[in-house]
Amino acid sequence: MSILNRPSDGLLSVLIALRSGLLAYGPQPETELLELVAPASVVADGKSDMAKKTLTRWKQLGFFLETRGSVDLSPSITSIAADDTDGLRAAILRLVLAPENNPRLQAGDGEDDEKSMASDCSRALAWVLAQEPYSFPLVYAGVELLQSRQEVSPRVFANDTRWQGLVEWAVFLGAGFTSTRSGLTLCPAFAVRTFLDEVFQKATELPQAEFFLRLAEALPIVDGGQYRMIMEAQTGRPWRSQRPSEVSPSLSAALQALEAAGTLRLEMRSDAPTRTMLGRGGAEAHGITHIVRTGTA
Repeated sequence: MSILNRPSDGLLSVLIALRSGLLAYGPQPETELLELVAPASVVADGKSDMAKKTLTRWKQLGFFLETRGSVDLSPSITSIAADDTDGLRAAILRLVLAPENNPRLQAGDGEDDEKSMASDCSRALAWVLAQEPYSFPLVYAGVELLQSRQEVSPRVFANDTRWQGLVEWAVFLGAGFTSTRSGLTLCPAFAVRTFLDEVFQKATELPQAEFFLRLAEALPIVDGGQYRMIMEAQTGRPWRSQRPSEVSPSLSAALQALEAAGTLRLEMRSDAPTRTMLGRGGAEAHGITHIVRTGTA
């Protein structure tokens, strides 16, 4: 199973349509739900199979549940308002990164098979967020060359199909954004914001060491996170060796974006341990000693 292999394992757009159908009409027998979302009278021959593939995969990941012969949304999804897109994105991000949905990564294994669940997506996110975002390739040919040069084993992307799947999911899950000019820009601001409640708990400010430790535990694809460290161990020649006292360029960009949005304030205080944020090409940008939460948005 691989959520990046969209032709075989379903589409994000179909997942949204299945959710909309259940929100509108309530729990449905599987056959009726599939007919609702992909009616035989409208969908071309063979294409309705995509709805079934999507439903099957996301039942396995915990988005849907099946009781008494009917399909329904899991409680964590049912509680989200129909028009709360960010709430839905955050809930799906949590599902994708959940330990039970990443058995291959939990075992330190990058191989992809029917039992890998969301491991392929989490592993790919961890790898791209470890890269230099300002020079990251615009197209798959460059990505393929980069993973070869870095001697990534097993390879993160076997083909362009999985790369395009990652681009779509990376944007939806808040690990970056796309534009015609720059392709995929790696900036996990939304993903970081999703876990700020777990990071700060009841505090309004944290020393940088505590902040980054808690963030790595909550969001395992960023600096110091479990999935990120597994991916780094599978990369023979990374573009740069990062020191524990540094913040990767992609995470630095995310924190600066959250500061610009009024969500966080990055402070540099005297006589306190410092962590250095990195910018373009790994150049040192500025230091931080404390992170203050200034907003809940």
